[in-house]
Amino acid sequence: MERGGKLSAIEKDVAEGNDSLKKAEEIAQVSRTILGETNNARTKALKVGADRLGEPYMAVERQYLKLTKSIENDNLSYAQKNALEVQGAFRKLEIMAIKKSALGNARKMMADADKAKLQKIAPSAYGVAETALNEAEIYAGQNPYEAEMISQKNLHAEFMARRLMAISESSKTFQSMTPESSAIYVENLFAQLGQALNTGDMRDKTVDAQLGTLAAAAGTMERNNLSLEKEKTNFQHEIAVLEQQLTGVQGVSQEQADAKNRLSAKSAFNEQFNTVQRYFDADEAEVYKQGGNLVIRLRGIKFPVGQATLTPENYTLLSKVQRAIQTFDQPKVTIEGHTDSSGSTQINHELSLKRAGAVKTYLVANKTLPENHIQAAGFGPDRPLAPNTTPEGRAINRRIDVLISPTQAP
Repeated sequence: MERGGKLSAIEKDVAEGNDSLKKAEEIAQVSRTILGETNNARTKALKVGADRLGEPYMAVERQYLKLTKSIENDNLSYAQKNALEVQGAFRKLEIMAIKKSALGNARKMMADADKAKLQKIAPSAYGVAETALNEAEIYAGQNPYEAEMISQKNLHAEFMARRLMAISESSKTFQSMTPESSAIYVENLFAQLGQALNTGDMRDKTVDAQLGTLAAAAGTMERNNLSLEKEKTNFQHEIAVLEQQLTGVQGVSQEQADAKNRLSAKSAFNEQFNTVQRYFDADEAEVYKQGGNLVIRLRGIKFPVGQATLTPENYTLLSKVQRAIQTFDQPKVTIEGHTDSSGSTQINHELSLKRAGAVKTYLVANKTLPENHIQAAGFGPDRPLAPNTTPEGRAINRRIDVLISPTQAP
């Protein structure tokens, strides 16, 4: 109109534009109807890293693009006919990605065993390890969201793979020995055990006889330990009775009773602290006291760069966090998210809160605590532990802290 165009031509262009927009809206509605579940399957696959599978993912993505193009071209019958197939393909990709993440290390160990031809050296141990990995693969495929059980089966597969390697090394050692050298080697092992169990010199006995003596000594030690545990329980009961009597004695002031309660709470807290410390390896988490709270600094938790999605590789660590929280019965828990100073402060605050929220969601979903017992907070780069001037310092500052507040403060 500003250039002096004819009103009739302008009205025609506007009408065509409105028709195009209406058509686009219709296509979008049809896409949501036909591809709704397919889109959900695609989103789930991407969340667990299916796009990192390479060509298997790209092949399904090309099928998906054909569906969207067919809808644009009004070929709805093609889209309706093939949507379910593509949905199933994305589902398979999701399971593949979960398996790769959860079982990748066990697979690599078995691949290394194949490369070293350990099947020839230790065929029996190889078969057991292979079976453990296959069972983990099958279970993960049938139960992809059972993260804790998948983790347990993966740990079992890794253990059997390490056992295979250990037996292979021992087999090589024995292959280079004469029968007499092998017997003396075993004799020395039994002698070390005998010294620890105080069974005396048994080298004049057969292997079976030595083993029987060692087993009997170990059984005696176990019974002694059980007896000591029973005595400890009896002593604790006696102490409890005496404490109860002491509480009832007239003249005991409220201050004394409060001091006794604080001492009891502090003792319980210290015992819980020691228990939780044993749950985590040094590269997984650091556990320390902060006033009346226990803090678990999750060194081993991993997030994709710039994202707040929990990947299956974190499930084993988070299962240990669950155990740690449940050590305190029904505490209050705060999940703190922290970032380094790279990028926008506002974005870092939002990212840290989302990551803390993701951990909270996992704990609530796995029935660790009621939702109102857990809160998430994001502090972005505001609380650094190290200078942000080095890659190492920034890595330290990117963290999740779990603060556990016992019901009865120590």
